[in-house]
Amino acid sequence: MEPRPAFVLHDHRVPRPHFDLRLEEDGVLRSWAVPRGLPDAPGRNRLAVHVPDHALDHLTYTDENKFIADIGWWELIDRNDRRFVFVLHGRTDAVRYALIRTDSDWLLHRTKEQPRLVHDGEPRQPAGMTQLKVGDKVSWNTPQGTTHGVVKAVKTKNFQLAGQKFTAGDDEPMFVVESDKSGKRAAHQAGALHRRS
Repeated sequence: MEPRPAFVLHDHRVPRPHFDLRLEEDGVLRSWAVPRGLPDAPGRNRLAVHVPDHALDHLTYTDENKFIADIGWWELIDRNDRRFVFVLHGRTDAVRYALIRTDSDWLLHRTKEQPRLVHDGEPRQPAGMTQLKVGDKVSWNTPQGTTHGVVKAVKTKNFQLAGQKFTAGDDEPMFVVESDKSGKRAAHQAGALHRRS
């Protein structure tokens, strides 16, 4: 099965509070700044300013001013020159949106028609991943291409790796992976990793 394209919604605190919606496509993260966040009803469109593409390793990036509000995978429904309809499959829900091009920017619209989900009382894993464990073989995307490696640790508390601080919890673990090729370690959320057999 082809890997599902990832998305991330960053809660960004500088230069002023806003959200960044990033969709994986063609080897990069297509990005929009959404000052007021994702709309929670069809009648509440939000301004979305298209910003430069980001590298795929930005998918799980956090720092003292940037947090992950949601992460998972996205599904294309329809697209033309002026309208782009997609579903975000996040940590707890799947929501259909449309990005509508205006003369100068974009509007982010929550569609009236929404996907039907079967809820079984269990939280959904982002990016369709089942829980990874130490020793699992995985792959992940980097600016240089796909990297293969193995899960070396599962972190459920905040930690540091290679001088960078990472936020983790029981409901949002981070996975420390080691590259087969370089032996270097990195930390990713489940949505950025693909299990290999």
